Amino acid sequence: MKVLYINTYDTGGAAIANIRIHLAMLEKGIDSKMLVLYKSTDVKELYEFNYWSYNNKTKLQRFLKRKKYNDYKKKMGRLYKFTLQHPVEAFTNPTSIFDITKHPLYKEADIIVFNWVAGFVDELNFFRKNTKPVVWIMEDLYACGSGYHYEKEFLFDAYKQLLNKNYKIRKKALKNKNLHIVAISNWVKQKALESELLKNHTISVIHHGLDLSIFKPYDKNSVREELGIPLDKKVILIGAQSLSNPRKGTSLLLDAINEIADNNILFYGFGTNDNIDERIVSLGYIKDENLLSKIYSAADLFVMSSIEEAFGQVFIESLACGTPVASFPNGGGMDIIKNGFNGFLAEDFTSSSLAKVINKTLNFTFDKGAIRNDIIERFNIDDKVDQYIDLYNKILSKQ
Repeated sequence: MKVLYINTYDTGGAAIANIRIHLAMLEKGIDSKMLVLYKSTDVKELYEFNYWSYNNKTKLQRFLKRKKYNDYKKKMGRLYKFTLQHPVEAFTNPTSIFDITKHPLYKEADIIVFNWVAGFVDELNFFRKNTKPVVWIMEDLYACGSGYHYEKEFLFDAYKQLLNKNYKIRKKALKNKNLHIVAISNWVKQKALESELLKNHTISVIHHGLDLSIFKPYDKNSVREELGIPLDKKVILIGAQSLSNPRKGTSLLLDAINEIADNNILFYGFGTNDNIDERIVSLGYIKDENLLSKIYSAADLFVMSSIEEAFGQVFIESLACGTPVASFPNGGGMDIIKNGFNGFLAEDFTSSSLAKVINKTLNFTFDKGAIRNDIIERFNIDDKVDQYIDLYNKILSKQ
């Protein structure tokens, strides 16, 4: 079985999840490869799509290719200007100038797996030419919508014309196609079932998983000494790819910190744009997962303040290290958090509710060993990959 994973980037939360699956596939002896539009890492069997590698034999072909690229860049420039006037977290189109079906990795693959593919896969062209089974892992709501990736804070009225245009393109692309959807949480599955574009496709739920030989508990005092974190304080940790993203709820978290106002509590944060408040000690962007595991172990509590989240890998990363979580009730958190066992979910999406659940979780006695064992049982990457292998084999056996 030859599996080809398609992802626009090799960085970011969706890419990290995809890379974890891909590497675990390789460990199990599966012929797995990743094809990305923008490559910046040295992950094994991960390749960059090169637009300029095809149809360059004649002067006319080179001219037409350059013109197509320049026209596309102008189109993207106009969209960028529009998004500046109507700012949202993300708006993308199901169109591009890239033809994945011409790539050698596509030609040799038995099954194609989409992950986060916005701006890379030209859906109408791809599904018209494609002859292979396709699995689409829904990392957010992009596949079930028409350009938005999350609903909260999205300006649906301002983007109405573009959304309608994208909807027609995707509806035509996916019509009568054999497509299997994998939702990364039950919340994502429900959104897919409600979508007119996806409701007639087969939809499974496979949660993300972790390499639990990397994400594991460390002795709290030892790692605090190593990291220069005071031993006599309670430590609350926050972290995200970008803490400045409004969807991450950082403004609500800062208001909650005002309500807590306890000199015995220290706040630490990791991620890009994490220098957001003088009360939060910035740890920067952490690429080393072993170091990240130590940071989770040093904390007494991890707080996820997102107001909308498809899964939330930081949930299971923290819990794998034995550190409980406080969060708002959304997305993957509702699948992961068991109130009173590995953390607590707030009652609503307000700063006061978040402050209450932080205090409650921080002062509750948890069994850290039981928390980790639960993650081993439910979110081991090996088990998740076995689920994918079973799914791929079933799909291929029907071909």
